Amino acid sequence: MALIDVKCANDHISEVYRAARDWPRTPTCPQCGGATEQIHLPRAVVWTADPVVVFKAKDGSFRFPGDANGISARQYERQGLQRVEIRGAAEMRSFESQMNKREYSRLARRVERNQEQREAREKVMRSQLRDEMAHMTSFGRAVALQAMRNNDGKPRPRATHPGFISEVYSYDRSNRETSRDSDGRRRRD
Repeated sequence: MALIDVKCANDHISEVYRAARDWPRTPTCPQCGGATEQIHLPRAVVWTADPVVVFKAKDGSFRFPGDANGISARQYERQGLQRVEIRGAAEMRSFESQMNKREYSRLARRVERNQEQREAREKVMRSQLRDEMAHMTSFGRAVALQAMRNNDGKPRPRATHPGFISEVYSYDRSNRETSRDSDGRRRRD
């Protein structure tokens, strides 16, 4: 069975199925029952996704407007930010990779700063604790030393994958939590 377009005398245009054995005859109009002739309509409009629009600042950071032509987009244009249109899955994957590298380096710097601050606080607190240990009983000193050892054994925070993923061009489930391993990295499905 072939799907064909037909037109009747009353200008009804319909899609109908025609068996190969019935060719070249056409079925009657499904709307009025009149005689039809086969017509060839132009190809349907090809659907394409609207581009994903982001704005790039001079410092390399990005702004994400809610609407590509909305108020925030016009505001970013007035501020002189460069409009970037991402068309297609390949461009989006490249953009995601770029954003993840940038965000990972920011996260790594933040974790490092926090760790330095934590170590400085621990140094002061341990100094105070050691001064207090001089006045403690042997059992109290043992408890304090064990507490310090327990604190030293705790895992230190580390930077992880930032997880910047756009779902616009995602056709698989790789952006879901179930598709991530225990370290938060994307699994290959």
